[in-house]
Amino acid sequence: MATQKNWIIKYVAGNPAMFAHVTTDAAGAIKRSEALTGAEKVATNGWRVWVEHAVTGERIFESDVEKTYKQTAAAV
Repeated sequence: MATQKNWIIKYVAGNPAMFAHVTTDAAGAIKRSEALTGAEKVATNGWRVWVEHAVTGERIFESDVEKTYKQTAAAV
């Protein structure tokens, strides 16, 4: 039987202009709905956060701060 726990929350804690260390949530791979709910809570802190598939790396959620960070990094 396949598991539904395929999603990982990754984030950069603190001011996105100062910090770049990517942290993986201690829970490890979790269900999609749990990952999305958790990422939305982390995003309220103003941190870079995204949810990605544990195997493929596909992202299904990115905080507004993460989207802005990616845009400015691509422009440089």
